[in-house]
Amino acid sequence: MQRTFFIGDVHGCIEELAELVEKFSPNNSDKIYQTGDLINKGPNSPAVLEFILKHNIQCVMGNHEAKLLNILKKPQGECTPKELKLLNSIQKPEWIAEIVAKFPIWLDTGKELLLHAGLEPGKNLLEEMDSKSILTLRLWNGTPWYEQTSYNGRLIIFGHWAVNGLIDFPHVKGLDTGCVYGKVLTGYCPEENKFYQVTAKKVYSHI
Repeated sequence: MQRTFFIGDVHGCIEELAELVEKFSPNNSDKIYQTGDLINKGPNSPAVLEFILKHNIQCVMGNHEAKLLNILKKPQGECTPKELKLLNSIQKPEWIAEIVAKFPIWLDTGKELLLHAGLEPGKNLLEEMDSKSILTLRLWNGTPWYEQTSYNGRLIIFGHWAVNGLIDFPHVKGLDTGCVYGKVLTGYCPEENKFYQVTAKKVYSHI
């Protein structure tokens, strides 16, 4: 049986990412996906990108990847101190940008819909939605977006909401469980209906 495996927000936590994939123990026919926000905040963003490429993991764009691309469009003299700090913290920003610029905003596997943050309720086509919403949305009219949409019967898999922790409903799985904040890195296999988790080695960043 071919399996699929979805991994939540990594944020540079390379040791935990490698341990989680090893725990899943993929074979050559399995496919691995990731929810975006591979970079920033954590210890080693370049190593995470190298791992993703080596293991042919398909990723969607996260808001931190989008932020990096926007910063690099600016002349360096116009970057804010916070933006310069981000460039320094992730290491090799130009090399990383070349890779993440190719990530799609969403990915439809035929069974699951993978995106970073959220969907705009009431819209039946992703093309109708603001890409900023897909990258950053949490609440819609004060209520979690996923309580207001099922999106054409697809299983929706997303990240971005570490404060909420694991979100597990029949139509939606939220996989950002705050690894970079010292919590856990989470993966999910739909064929097994099983979550895989590894504990963070340390607190790399504070919420």
